[in-house]
Amino acid sequence: MTIIGMKTAFIADNKDNSNDVFQKFKDYRIIIATRLAAQNPNSTQQIVDSTGFPDGYGPTSQDVLIPAFLAAYLGKSPDNISLTPFSEQILKAIPLPNWRLTYNGLTKIGFIKKYFRTVTLSHTYRCTYNVSSFATNVRYKEGEDGFSFIRDQIGNFIAEKEIGQISITEQFSPLVGLDLTMINSLLVKFEWKKSRNLSLSFANNQLTEVASNEYVVGAGYRFKDVSFNLNLGGKRRHIKSDLNLKADFSVRQNKTTLRKLVENMDQVSAGGQIISIGVSADYQISEKFNVRLFYDHIINNPYVSSQYPNSNINGGLSLRFTLAQ
Repeated sequence: MTIIGMKTAFIADNKDNSNDVFQKFKDYRIIIATRLAAQNPNSTQQIVDSTGFPDGYGPTSQDVLIPAFLAAYLGKSPDNISLTPFSEQILKAIPLPNWRLTYNGLTKIGFIKKYFRTVTLSHTYRCTYNVSSFATNVRYKEGEDGFSFIRDQIGNFIAEKEIGQISITEQFSPLVGLDLTMINSLLVKFEWKKSRNLSLSFANNQLTEVASNEYVVGAGYRFKDVSFNLNLGGKRRHIKSDLNLKADFSVRQNKTTLRKLVENMDQVSAGGQIISIGVSADYQISEKFNVRLFYDHIINNPYVSSQYPNSNINGGLSLRFTLAQ
């Protein structure tokens, strides 16, 4: 289901890899647990010494974790978010809009029109909330009051639905995009892309956060009607076609962080900074024959000490012949 999580999308990790939003998630659990205990007459509402949480709703209870997770990462208040496992506030409501915006009206400004043929601004936002799998809990029973009264081995009330994992996937693709075509046909582009995937597993009470931040700069130019003579089979042939040059540079930061609720630990398990450089030139010799010269260089600097920096270089000459008519 489409939702909006922009309120917390730009909160960066601290130097020790902890995160303020995840801390809110942990803090919100006691608020949610207190609300749940207050509405369930089968709970004594007394605080359990070993957990610091009210009777029947401990810190790893599924009914506690889901509303606390949604409140923290969607920027909502834990005092009024729905307490149903699937969150009525989200899943039973009308899906919230995601969007794609494009604007190309800047060339109407005289100064810009003088130097640029086209100027296009773009922005795209997508965010979804998913429940990966769920099934009716065969051990669940509710009393005449409509509330659960059967407990699990650690004293939590058993939830009606047994859920494996919930997740939030968010993408700014791009957050900011700028495409320029200058009067002299030079093409320039800039993109800032950002994404995150938050997966909360109830099997191990762990949040896996995969975050990505990328900057892309590119340029291209087409040389019109580049001509030269070529000897083929003893015959001299005059060729004239466009020569297309393209260059791209990007810096992408990927990081996978395991946030463990029980162990109270934030651990980076994968990721790194990836620098990519790509340069190419292609020339159409005929309708069916294309020649392309290219060079790609990728530099990877991992965040995890057990992995080593590496660099890959790929370059060469590509000849493409099309047989189809």
